[in-house]
Amino acid sequence: MHPLVKKLAVFLFISASLYSSLIFLSHASKVWKPGTGINDPAADWDSRLAGLRTDLPPDLDEVGYISSKDVLPEYDIARDETEYLLTQYALAPVIVTRGDQPAWVIVNLEKNIIPSWLLSRHATLLVTEYEHGLYLVHRP
Repeated sequence: MHPLVKKLAVFLFISASLYSSLIFLSHASKVWKPGTGINDPAADWDSRLAGLRTDLPPDLDEVGYISSKDVLPEYDIARDETEYLLTQYALAPVIVTRGDQPAWVIVNLEKNIIPSWLLSRHATLLVTEYEHGLYLVHRP
């Protein structure tokens, strides 16, 4: 093989590799979340629940969980189930059960829905609001 053809082949290979790497970096930069350094939904949800988790009593065994599934006739089932599973993961070893039977309940509802849900409880409730539509409700 002629030396010029070899050099041209190597140049084309390096050029294609460089182009491919630049395309990958371009796509990766669109989904990267600055400040976190990660793009992991479980870790993101875990950090989202950090403040709530510290407000739970240390000896708590079980906490309830209310979400759009329990209140709205139409809801995003995939998102709802994912957030429920991630909540179980983030609060382990505390058992997270659907419903508001336990004295402590995590309410994952949008801000415009929570007042009507609270009024429907007909009980004295202590409510702590967190970011992203999360509430910790305690029935003393």
